[in-house]
Amino acid sequence: MAHIIIKNHEIVSNDIGNNITLKDNKLTIPKNTQIKDAIKISLINDSGEQLKFVVEENSDVNILLEVVDESKGESSYNIDFETKANTNVKYLLIANLESENANINHDFKIGRDSNTHIMAGLVSEVLTAKLNVEIIGQGANVNIRAIALSNDNHDQKIDVYMHHRAPHTNGDMTCIGIAGGNGKVILNGIEKIDNGMKHCNVYQTLRGIITSDDARIEVNPILLIEEYDLYGAGHAATVGKLDQEALYYLMSRGLTKRDSEKLIINGFVKPLLDEIEDEELNAKFSELVNKRIWLIWMK
Repeated sequence: MAHIIIKNHEIVSNDIGNNITLKDNKLTIPKNTQIKDAIKISLINDSGEQLKFVVEENSDVNILLEVVDESKGESSYNIDFETKANTNVKYLLIANLESENANINHDFKIGRDSNTHIMAGLVSEVLTAKLNVEIIGQGANVNIRAIALSNDNHDQKIDVYMHHRAPHTNGDMTCIGIAGGNGKVILNGIEKIDNGMKHCNVYQTLRGIITSDDARIEVNPILLIEEYDLYGAGHAATVGKLDQEALYYLMSRGLTKRDSEKLIINGFVKPLLDEIEDEELNAKFSELVNKRIWLIWMK
């Protein structure tokens, strides 16, 4: 697996190869690149970083971005991601920021006839994350999944905005927030279809799961549609406690209530964990998630 480590605004490790270039914090994957293994980029204690990815035409790649920041002060990350025509891209963002005022601004531009699968695992302290997806190419398909976990006094606001600026495009959005203790999660899911962008198909699902009476989750699904000739458009949003029937079933099979709750919560996170091919990061993120789940349960 190719791995790039950027720490304190300096590249401390770089073994990308395959004619992939990294210059002035711009990672360019050239045309017709086919890479089976993930390209892993780690940003470590690198607040203020600005990073750009460009995936050129006819490429098929898997990119994993890990953002880790142990600073308690204000931190900010700005990331641009652009896919050109006829690309297949799987992109995973893992954010673990301990800041009491963290911001991630992430902009995507999706090209013609491209397929882009975006996943974000957000297990931070106080975080505002903005994921803005501009679908600018006809025939593009975008699937985005974001998961946020909060407990104690953690406060996470996640804005996912998908803008269809080309016809014959598909957008599927799933956002899940899990909160316990005094944790707070706000999920805003917005999809906009411009006038004249015919035959688009969009759907969004926002789900909040609370595990304590003091936790708070707010979900806001919004569709802004200026075109009538669509293949489909819809949304679903729910907030509630863990499924009591599922809990009863697991407990009837001999599991404790605590283990049953942890198993159900892990079930929501598992699809994202399954996408982390790097074994070390998978184990680290899994430990982080389960520590957060343990605290959620304890509260």
